Amino acid sequence: MDDIKAKLIPNTMFGDDDDEFSHINRKEIIPSMRQRISQIHALENMDQNEEKEKLHELQSSFKHDTKGVSFKDPKEGPRKRIGFTQPEKRTSDLSSSTNEDEKRFGESFMVMEFGEDVGPDAILWILEKIQGKRIDGGAELLVRKEPLTKETQNLTLHISATQMKFLELADDIGFMKETKSGIIRNFNVACLDDFFYNDSMAVEDILTSADRQIIIKYALENIRASEQEHHIPGTKIQLHHGQSIIQAAQQAKIIINLYSLHDKSKLRKLRHAWIKPTKKQPIDEIRNYFGESVAIYFSFLGFYTYALIVPTALGLLQMVLSEETETVPFFCVFYVVWMKVFLELWKRKSTSHAYRWGTISMTNLDEPRVGYYGKLGRDFITGKMTIHYPKWKTYVQMYFVTAPIILLCITIAAFVTIFQFYVESYLAESFGLDSYVMYVPSIVNAIYIALSTIAYDKLATYLTDKENHRTQSQYERHRVNKLIVLEFVNNFLCLFYIAFVLQDMKMLRTQLMMQLIVLQFVQNILENLFPYLKKKVGLISTNPFVKSHYDQLEKVFEEYDQMGIQSLDVDDYRILRNKKESILEEYNTYDDYLELYIQFGYMVLFSSVAPMTSFWAILNNVIEIRLDAYKLCSFFKRPFARRTKNIGAWQLAFETLAVIAIVTNCGILYLSPQMRELATNMSAEAYTISFLVIEHILLGLTWFIYKAIPDTPLWVRVALAKADYESRQALKRED
Repeated sequence: MDDIKAKLIPNTMFGDDDDEFSHINRKEIIPSMRQRISQIHALENMDQNEEKEKLHELQSSFKHDTKGVSFKDPKEGPRKRIGFTQPEKRTSDLSSSTNEDEKRFGESFMVMEFGEDVGPDAILWILEKIQGKRIDGGAELLVRKEPLTKETQNLTLHISATQMKFLELADDIGFMKETKSGIIRNFNVACLDDFFYNDSMAVEDILTSADRQIIIKYALENIRASEQEHHIPGTKIQLHHGQSIIQAAQQAKIIINLYSLHDKSKLRKLRHAWIKPTKKQPIDEIRNYFGESVAIYFSFLGFYTYALIVPTALGLLQMVLSEETETVPFFCVFYVVWMKVFLELWKRKSTSHAYRWGTISMTNLDEPRVGYYGKLGRDFITGKMTIHYPKWKTYVQMYFVTAPIILLCITIAAFVTIFQFYVESYLAESFGLDSYVMYVPSIVNAIYIALSTIAYDKLATYLTDKENHRTQSQYERHRVNKLIVLEFVNNFLCLFYIAFVLQDMKMLRTQLMMQLIVLQFVQNILENLFPYLKKKVGLISTNPFVKSHYDQLEKVFEEYDQMGIQSLDVDDYRILRNKKESILEEYNTYDDYLELYIQFGYMVLFSSVAPMTSFWAILNNVIEIRLDAYKLCSFFKRPFARRTKNIGAWQLAFETLAVIAIVTNCGILYLSPQMRELATNMSAEAYTISFLVIEHILLGLTWFIYKAIPDTPLWVRVALAKADYESRQALKRED
């Protein structure tokens, strides 16, 4: 213990003469003092009596005056700063603060529900892991169970953490936070004082609600099996070394639900500011509550909607001028320029978000995702023991299993598309071209596209799971790539067939508008009506048919009580809220991104022949923003917050559409009757070559726009350089 004391608290700090360190700058000493306090607090959990006695001696000799940490007492309301003038008071107040956190428990950041048929051995073992010390493979989290009542079906836990545990795990994860100097850098609990960038801040203000949710989920997912733990007690479920125990329990249906509860006060405030059409989207507030992934989607949706104003205005102008002159050539070129400028400006905006939110430094070398399996081995970069999986097995799955299945789906989609035209041809012969019956195949095809999107989403998820990608970003990129290929064929093959095989621009215009309007209408019905009905019907149907398991659970709950697992009060508001929210639909951004991707494809691929496409798109999006805000705040479970620095694989998806759009717009221009009339004196070969030249000029123009507009704004580059400089200076001071 003496060596620990020597490392934590140098002898020079305990001399009889306080003047010995009075000349030291206060700001320089605070980080090290906080680090020592954190380490002392960790040592307080030691079980050995001898070490506890020595620790008491260590604390009693701890002498230094410094300003107090800011805490917020939920009972008193306003923030308060606790000033420490005596060393014993400072250390004991930190300990008592943690004890108060344990008694108070605080907000439920995660709810875990076990299956009805799960034995107590498995549950007790998992509970020990959640509450156990980190050195023993536990997560050191706080747990409260819902009390046993006549309506109880199974064990439901509410999970939280102490204030100190949140800060320690934020340090482990590598959050980036704003400092006093105004820069964003890695959070360090040993330098806690640096992150109070204004005088009104409390400790609770350093981490957002979404940050705390991420931390709890991270702590749970990193409860991993040791070498001696080969199965979950009381079950036949096998575990391999390093496997996430919580995830294994979820896959085996031991844990049947794991989600977060809404914070109604924060949610009500956010919804009030968000759903009003006249107000600007509160992107930072969305990020603080729902996390970066949801916030950046809504930022992209808003940015894209504003960008649609330009093609909408020019589309109206095209409709006016098309009666007097041919405008297709001009608008083909305009859409190529517009979409590239839009995508490049968005990259600048997303980079700004990433810097302010502290996610700009995220890379593919992040920790392995939960669900990644393999053998434990040493990481070549960090030296830590991590899971490794042979890359060749992933490639075999991708090229010999995934690729043939995707090809089969493409073939089926192509068959459905071609079959539609045979049906239309038959109806035209039977009822005539002007009959309303001719619209039926297009409407049926649009509905089929909307419904098949759901099936493709599940298929893409299943195939990507089998490929076993290491990081979350790799997993999402491959999953999105599958969706892109499937949905591109599903939505746009029909239009390509009309444009370049049938070469009927009037039919192309009708089919495009029909698919766009019907698809958006059906998607809005499915994504809004279904969650609403599920909530309303679920609330009505749950209570009357509940079967009581009170007698079976009474003995089991006594064992939980003997373990020291405290219960929430019977009238605790979280119990009722859990009953209401457990039946809600889960939300993710995949479907919303996919909807925008398809809409963007209609916009840039063929809208030069249908100028009103952008008008319908902007009308849909204006409604979509507020409707999505309302449904997310009212009809969905709180989604798991996820850190991200951009829209990920969807950026590449939109850029790929932009390149394809150059080919399609040049093709439409090539087939335009007006252009053929202008080129009557040219040979067929010269006419074709001229359009190949135009196509390459447009590709060169997009490359020039890409180079002319930097992805990172100047102020972000300056801030990153400043942070790098300060980090190097800090290293010099340490040396």
